[in-house]
Amino acid sequence: MARNRIIYQSEALYAGPAPATGFHYGTWTAGQGGSSNVPDSGANLVEQLQRIQTANYSFTVDRTDVNQFGQLAAIDRVILTNPTVSLDFSYILANLSNENILGFTVVSGNADSTVSAISGILNKTQDERNYFIRTTPEGSDAVNYSDSSSSNNGVIGIGNAFLTSYSTEGSVGNFPTTTVNVEGLNMNFQNGISGNYVPAVNPVSGTALTNFYQLPQAVQNVGIGSGNAISALRPGDITLSLSNTVASGVDVATMNIQSYTLSFDLGRTPIQRLGNKFAFAREIDFPLTVTLSVDAQVTSMNAGNLANLVIDDSTKYDPSITIKSPSDSNLTMAKFILKGAKLDSQEYSSDIGSNKSVTLTFSAQVGGPQDSANGLFINGQY
Repeated sequence: MARNRIIYQSEALYAGPAPATGFHYGTWTAGQGGSSNVPDSGANLVEQLQRIQTANYSFTVDRTDVNQFGQLAAIDRVILTNPTVSLDFSYILANLSNENILGFTVVSGNADSTVSAISGILNKTQDERNYFIRTTPEGSDAVNYSDSSSSNNGVIGIGNAFLTSYSTEGSVGNFPTTTVNVEGLNMNFQNGISGNYVPAVNPVSGTALTNFYQLPQAVQNVGIGSGNAISALRPGDITLSLSNTVASGVDVATMNIQSYTLSFDLGRTPIQRLGNKFAFAREIDFPLTVTLSVDAQVTSMNAGNLANLVIDDSTKYDPSITIKSPSDSNLTMAKFILKGAKLDSQEYSSDIGSNKSVTLTFSAQVGGPQDSANGLFINGQY
């Protein structure tokens, strides 16, 4: 029966393993009569992302006109560069299972991480993967929907996708949320959740790969626990730690923090060569900077002098964001540490009817995978 619309109820978002061109489900054998393909053995490496709030995807095809004397209109419009495929999605933080699935290096537990959160992306072991958006029939929840037939399932695949930006934020009165952007080489549309080819392509020839995938049944909770898993982390369990000596003019220890945003962009330069249909690599543009912006209400002022900072700017700071479990204050669910950071700006705002506020902006450069003193570090539960 034809559907009238698609809403969030019927969709689930998944991420495949790295690399995008690798195996996604053990080994496969031909089905009865060779007419279909079924999983043989091995673990399913495609994993569901949880607490998704938005998912937007698109592709853009650039063409170059072929003109000649004697004709006003172009005789052809040729694709010379590979299409731009983009996917962005956001989710509420419940734990760090999404970060782990997306390829971030997350240290499990309360102990602070000493390994860069993007070490796997930097050394290419976790850089490229495929994404899948499953759609179930109208009126059916994607969660716990067990029918895997091609007639009742549609899948949109984003192939050869690379992370291009990451941002996590929290504020008074709102759930802590995260937004992720990726760019890929290909997008395909398929029926059924099993036995189809992954959306990745061969960058040299542009041909589709013949690796199969299977989407696991969507569940309500991914990562920690099952039926009693934490639904969402809360603003009342967030602690933002800043050194009291980091800012002149504002008492960091007593100011009322209202919100924070921790983000970085992974700018990518496509590397192409003659004979390739697609860019064979999308290398990260360095240096890579992580930024932390903190908005707060000013309570007390302290002494300080900007001139002293200009004279001696040798001190670095390690601001951190810690989010505890709503039911256990001793359990760290997520912790983000910005190591080797410096204060870039300090902006005050005051007007009639509003509390005086300040915005502090810190930044730190990301070091290599073995650098334990600079960049973003993540630990918690996944």
